[in-house]
Amino acid sequence: ECKNKLKQLGLALHNYHDTSGRFPGNEVGCIKQPGGAGTNCWEGWSGLAMILPYIEQANLYQQANFNHYWNNNSAAINNRRVADTFLPAFVCPSDPNGGGKITGNSAPASYALSAGPASTWHLRNYQNPGMFTRQSSVRIRDIKDGTSNTVMASEVQIGDFANDHTSTLSWRNSAAGNLATATGTNHGRRFNSSPANLTAIKNYHAACLAGAAGAAKNGEDDQAGRFWASGRVHWGPWFNTLMVPNTAVACDNDTSVTTMDIKSASSYHTGGAQVVLADGSARFVSENIDHGTWVGLGTTAGGEVLGEW
Repeated sequence: ECKNKLKQLGLALHNYHDTSGRFPGNEVGCIKQPGGAGTNCWEGWSGLAMILPYIEQANLYQQANFNHYWNNNSAAINNRRVADTFLPAFVCPSDPNGGGKITGNSAPASYALSAGPASTWHLRNYQNPGMFTRQSSVRIRDIKDGTSNTVMASEVQIGDFANDHTSTLSWRNSAAGNLATATGTNHGRRFNSSPANLTAIKNYHAACLAGAAGAAKNGEDDQAGRFWASGRVHWGPWFNTLMVPNTAVACDNDTSVTTMDIKSASSYHTGGAQVVLADGSARFVSENIDHGTWVGLGTTAGGEVLGEW
């Protein structure tokens, strides 16, 4: 059932592409709010919100006011009527937190869109190595590695809002500093599968693990997938391919909602996670997949030679 839901998600994304000529961004809509409020792009809508008409939720889509952010709950706009709607199509039946609203203020998603091997939400367009990030608008023709060799979406365990750090793979630790490429080039926050980059990623994650026990929680902890509608990297449907599926601990260098240095694919399936590729096919990926291969699968135009995986 989980694999079938991912297939339907892939089909919806392709139907969106057929209509719009490109895939949606994740986030969408950096909006100047009425009254002069700033352009808080992290409060834009998620890419999943854009495909509502293609998962038989056209009526819900029409209720949203996309000239305002997803969490606008004013009497005149109240986009939260849409954003707080629980949608079974977006949750995996194997996720113990996928059976309904975790809290009254949530509408979770098990399925997240891939930013590839990028460690921040800020990259976009030509800067981003993966399928989705801030207003990325990737087209089929941009996927030069081949649609069957590029990850489009995956499962991510829904955070359970527990008061400890051991409940899911989604909580954050800000003690490991900032993850940057080994050479400091290539925009500093996007990675390829070079040995130097793989070493930098592994060393960063080791530092994150070392600091996990003493890391203080903050308001974003354990909230992965809290809202399918949110363009935030913490609350919304977002992951990267810097570490292989089911990697323990998601790491962030600060308390913002725009950077998640490591936020991995994860599931409650034994041994790995389900993913959907850019060609729309769904398959199971082992958590023992070669690290460099997984990083390569995250890129749209990295030029990697992946072989069998």
